[in-house]
Amino acid sequence: MKFTLVVMRGPGNGRCQERAQRFAQAVVTQGCQLERVFFYGDGTRAAAPDNAETAESWAAIATEQDTDLVLCSASAEYHGALSPPAPFVLMGLGALMEAGFDSERIISFD
Repeated sequence: MKFTLVVMRGPGNGRCQERAQRFAQAVVTQGCQLERVFFYGDGTRAAAPDNAETAESWAAIATEQDTDLVLCSASAEYHGALSPPAPFVLMGLGALMEAGFDSERIISFD
């Protein structure tokens, strides 16, 4: 089964990031595939320079699982994450729509 995650809260704003990362790891443990993690709204702060630890955790997950880490471009601009570190990429909401076609489940974390 293929999953896409949507992360809508930034680091330091509850436990959303931690829960999403644990879920991402559990997806692979269960023999499923994590297609994409889409960061929307405040969630784009996961790739901001002041959240290096969170960005590194996501980068490790992406490398281990061959997963796309996508920041909503409009949200990233608003939250100051326009120069994301690799493997994060900037894309529009169309990337989330595409993930909906490619994945069997979309799980959101808020």
